[in-house]
Amino acid sequence: MLRLSIRSISRIFCFLVALFFLALAIASQSDGLGGSPGLTVFGTASVLLFSAFSCIHALLTLSLAQIRSPGRPLTLLTTATAFGLLALAAALMVLGLPGATTAPLALSAGFLMLFRAAGAALLPPRRDYCGHKEAFAAIGLAGLAATGWAFVDKSQVSIAFASALVLAWPHLFDGINAFADRIFIAAARAAGARGVDSDTLRFIANSKNIVIDKSAVMSGPDLMVTNVMAFNNEPKTLLAVAASAESGSDHPVASALRQLAAQWHVGLRLPDRSKPAPGLGVIALLGGQTVVIGTTDLLKQLKIDSFTADAIARSLEADGKTVLRVAIGGRVVGVLGLEGTLRQDAGVAGMALRAERLTPWLYSGDSRKTREALAGMLGLNVLDDPAPGETALQGSATFFPEEPPLVLTLSQNRLSLELYRCTKNNTGRDETKLIAVSATEDIGAFPALKALATRRNKMASRARKILAAAALFGGIGAGFLWLPILLAPVSFLFSLLILWAFARLSLSGTIHASIRQR
Repeated sequence: MLRLSIRSISRIFCFLVALFFLALAIASQSDGLGGSPGLTVFGTASVLLFSAFSCIHALLTLSLAQIRSPGRPLTLLTTATAFGLLALAAALMVLGLPGATTAPLALSAGFLMLFRAAGAALLPPRRDYCGHKEAFAAIGLAGLAATGWAFVDKSQVSIAFASALVLAWPHLFDGINAFADRIFIAAARAAGARGVDSDTLRFIANSKNIVIDKSAVMSGPDLMVTNVMAFNNEPKTLLAVAASAESGSDHPVASALRQLAAQWHVGLRLPDRSKPAPGLGVIALLGGQTVVIGTTDLLKQLKIDSFTADAIARSLEADGKTVLRVAIGGRVVGVLGLEGTLRQDAGVAGMALRAERLTPWLYSGDSRKTREALAGMLGLNVLDDPAPGETALQGSATFFPEEPPLVLTLSQNRLSLELYRCTKNNTGRDETKLIAVSATEDIGAFPALKALATRRNKMASRARKILAAAALFGGIGAGFLWLPILLAPVSFLFSLLILWAFARLSLSGTIHASIRQR
């Protein structure tokens, strides 16, 4: 059952009242415009007053709609133009000009406000385009028509101006994507992406870079220890020390070490003290000795020589493995190699993103050689060395200060993939916002999302050109008095039909076919 709020009911009521008064204004002229008076409730001022009442109630309709900022420029410009026309009509009436001169101006004001109220309700404004340029062009075209008739027949000046203005006005330009959004958002959901809205599509369509966190291209959080290389001790001893030092951690590395220790039947001890170094490793006190497990950067910070370990690590890193050095008492005693399982569709997703003109970058805290090896397997670009412990969300804006990128990462609960947009607020600080979510098996949803967003923008551009051409021809026809002002409702409905047909018939079949192919 449809439930309407008090605000919605008030909006509908005000709109119907505005429509009623505009109908009375039209009825006040029996033969259209400039002829003998029809309904004369207020005498010669009937058209002006009825149009004014219509404008006021249309303005109330707009105020109750709480139009978002994208729709305010065209709404304010329409309101200023409409009430300016009413003021001009009233001034001309005071000067004693006939109703044939003042009535078209008053009626055009009523049409402008009523169409704006209807357009904002049917097609909620989007951020893609506000239409103010076309509105000024309509004013200029109407002024040109009035100037031309001033030299031909001064009695036709006001009706030419009013008709050209209404028929050329961009009533629906800031809501062009409203029809398409329903189709495209439904298609995005069919592709596996959730939480998508019109602003998401707009941002994705304009994005050029996407930073993909390493966690997003792995088939799961689990790592596997593939290499246990002890320099002076047995591999089991090295594993026992490393697994014991990490025994109090829930990090995937610690889980992998404990799992291998269980398979090798290696006994573990709890460390006396353990201190994690985010993004670098861990420092633990085990049996009175300091044990360090981590990257070469951690060892450099602690001034531990890792030359021999680095030489061995390079061959493992060339295979895309994560390599950790193990040091006991300030001396490196071995190297651990770990790797995860890449998603089968990760490489395909990278190619698909490139096909949509979106450059994919790999974000990983691994060494440079490991990142290059992984990026080569997946067809991704490699970012410069990230700061230790920095996440993809924290570091992405640093790498792209001019054009903040999209960021694809794994959710904290590891059950879904999350797409973020990075932006800068008014103070210049970096901000991130979650804009889409997909199940972990649906990484292909994000290339499809880029494709949908791009097509949506192309549709908006084409539809805008068609409406602009229709408005131009309508304004010119009205300026030559070929099209009467009372044709304005037909023109408005025709514009709605163009947008509906363009979004529904021209694109929906193509989009859904593309989704099925993916």
